[in-house]
Amino acid sequence: MRPGLLALLFGVAALAGCAPVSAESGSAVVLRVVDGDTLDVRDDGRGRLRVRVLGINTPETKPPAQCWGAEATEFAEATLLNKRVVLVGDPSQDARDRYGRTYLH
Repeated sequence: MRPGLLALLFGVAALAGCAPVSAESGSAVVLRVVDGDTLDVRDDGRGRLRVRVLGINTPETKPPAQCWGAEATEFAEATLLNKRVVLVGDPSQDARDRYGRTYLH
């Protein structure tokens, strides 16, 4: 495993305990990994959502693609695709970004 991806994994694990409990939480199944920090999920309470994962910022994969963007996407796919995840909102953040993605941890 590459050192940068390993650091990303440990960073995610460390931040997992820091997310505040919110009314906007629940579980979902990851249907598609759009890129390293964006997921399409089927949320048990809200249906299908495009989620921008708070606290994670990976290199872009769209032209002009950035270094390590493809690897970040591959790592997210290997780790999250078709898995059930817990999604938690953050009351200190907006609910959605300018692209309509839902912000969640």
